[in-house]
Amino acid sequence: MVTIRPPSLRAVRIGDLAWLLGGCCAIALVTAAYTRWLGVTNSTIVALSFLLVVLIVAAVSTLRVSLATSVLAFICFNFFFLPPVGTFTIADPENLVALFSLLAVSIVASHLSAQARRRARDAMALAIEREHLLEEKKEAEMVRRSEELKSALLASLSHDLRTPLTAVTVAASNLKASWLTDEQRREQIEIVLEELGRLNRLFQNLVEMARIETNAVAAEQEWVQPSDIIEAAAAQVEHALNEHSLEVRSALEGAFVRLDPRLTSAALARVLENAAQYSPSGSTLTVQADVADGVVRITVRDRGAGIAAQDLDHVFDRSYRGAAARQRQFGTGMGLAITRGLVAAQGGNVEARNHPEGGAIFTIAVPAELRTAAVLEEEPV
Repeated sequence: MVTIRPPSLRAVRIGDLAWLLGGCCAIALVTAAYTRWLGVTNSTIVALSFLLVVLIVAAVSTLRVSLATSVLAFICFNFFFLPPVGTFTIADPENLVALFSLLAVSIVASHLSAQARRRARDAMALAIEREHLLEEKKEAEMVRRSEELKSALLASLSHDLRTPLTAVTVAASNLKASWLTDEQRREQIEIVLEELGRLNRLFQNLVEMARIETNAVAAEQEWVQPSDIIEAAAAQVEHALNEHSLEVRSALEGAFVRLDPRLTSAALARVLENAAQYSPSGSTLTVQADVADGVVRITVRDRGAGIAAQDLDHVFDRSYRGAAARQRQFGTGMGLAITRGLVAAQGGNVEARNHPEGGAIFTIAVPAELRTAAVLEEEPV
């Protein structure tokens, strides 16, 4: 709840006194100008002039100040402008009506102005309170997401570390045996290296997800060829692509795009790894890059079973594992969530759908400028 501290009583009194003095001076100035210098005697002009002063005072001060100004205008109008001039006597009933009309309009205008200012203050207080509540809600959401992340990390450490650690422990124990042949010893060493690689990738995912959740990912754009991004992504997940062939199609040969190659290749690498995990051994993964309307799109198609209908809307959710993923022993469900975070850091998006002929298609879309090599050479550094 936002508390708006009212001004002190002393400050209010000084402010009221200043506006009251200003209103009285304005009424006196109008009276002197019309009676001494301009010779204005038209009661309508005088009444409207006084009313204007009252409205200005009412717009910037309190109700009691504007009421006091209204009374002063009433007195001056009567004494200096309504016959018989110089007395408070009113000879003509029409002038009496004009006099009290001035007073009534001044009071009503003062009241309405005070209400308008009060509503404005209330609206401002409400807006500030709403903004504060939104900030509190945002902070609460960040805390909730942080707690979810901690839970996901703990789940990963407790579940996904168990299998590789057990395999490393068993293989390391086997290496102590004197009866192992050289071939068997090499097999045990390969098991240790493979499981350590899994552990390394798991920790990389955990660190990357933590950076995304804390908004510590910043894009650094530079000119790069799309083929370099694809090559860098494939190199990052070479272990997952060993049993697959990679087919690269690009309509951007010789062209350069301006984006963050590190974030984009890291995002693509996780899509490639996911495609390899859910595609039959020996199948082909197709990667295609093109650009249109200032957006670079990199699509990855696998030859797997596709994505279940109930999983399509959740494949990029953090720690979500679909029906097919839950059958696997190793995996945190963070890979595609990391992809979404890395792409979002560049103002892009990623989507998934099933191919009509089978398999899934993932599309990474990142805003980027396009230049040819010749144009870049001509541009000043």
